Amino acid sequence: MKGYFLCYPNLPEGRVTTILISGEAVYLVSALQALRIQPILTLASDRLPKPVRFHPDMLCCYVGNGKAVVAAKEKQLQNRLECFDVQIIQTEYPLGYQYPRDAGCNVLQIGEHVFYNPKSADKTILQELETKTLHRVSQGYSRCSVAVADEHSAITADPGLAKAMKQAGLEVLEIQPGQIRLPGYDYGFIGGCCGLISPDRIAFTGSLELHPDGERIKAFLFQRGISYVELTNEPLLDIGGLIPLREERKYMGKG
Repeated sequence: MKGYFLCYPNLPEGRVTTILISGEAVYLVSALQALRIQPILTLASDRLPKPVRFHPDMLCCYVGNGKAVVAAKEKQLQNRLECFDVQIIQTEYPLGYQYPRDAGCNVLQIGEHVFYNPKSADKTILQELETKTLHRVSQGYSRCSVAVADEHSAITADPGLAKAMKQAGLEVLEIQPGQIRLPGYDYGFIGGCCGLISPDRIAFTGSLELHPDGERIKAFLFQRGISYVELTNEPLLDIGGLIPLREERKYMGKG
């Protein structure tokens, strides 16, 4: 298997070589392969609403160093990830069709900080991350609500998450809600349409030009030395995030 597992979720130290994406996003496969990234496609869960049944940030939570907490009873996804040598831990409870049971895996980690809603976050994930600094928030979908730019900065349209991240010492770009497609719902979220593919490059499912805060997002990234790649020319689409799993490194490390 090419590359080392990421030590820290969402924060690659080198060029990403393997990434987890929605099984519905097959149209992104060639674009990712052109970037020398191997996509792993999720499988649908009949325990989730149809619009998000393939979303990786709803089905599992990568906790670092080759370990992922996967929703209980999602055996097909567990088997698929095990084929890529991911160590699987099951959630305490299976997913449920309605909130908060659908959001058990939707927990955000940025470096040493974890943002979660205690009413929805699965206890197994919190146990795996108990050595981190835990921050309670009211947003149950914290992972898909935030685009991680680097260890110290992020982008979100959620005021509560923005406040919590700022209190944790992070720099936050607040954007307007909406303007991100998620068929079946009024709109999707910024974290669900992107993911870092190297320490200084982020990939988006669509064009920033078609988002009203696109120029502000570009400027925020530029100020941090982060470039971007648009995988399609379409409007941004929430697919449950681009979850990096493996990366290249210039040194021998964990993974």
